[in-house]
Amino acid sequence: MTQNELLCTIAECKARLIEVASMDLETLEHYATKCSTCGNWILKDNEVAQKTYQKVSLQWAEAFNKAHLRG
Repeated sequence: MTQNELLCTIAECKARLIEVASMDLETLEHYATKCSTCGNWILKDNEVAQKTYQKVSLQWAEAFNKAHLRG
């Protein structure tokens, strides 16, 4: 897989930031992995990517804990 396949456009990142609240656990897990491997958030040069990664990661962690604490 090339690096270009991992990176999202800023438009995709902005859309994901808006949609994160309505994502289910599976979708959150997918994007948490994708965002963590993107690399744009690490550089902190891109505020949108950084906010999106933080929001996706937090929502995923909360959904994961909620799903596993019910059991």
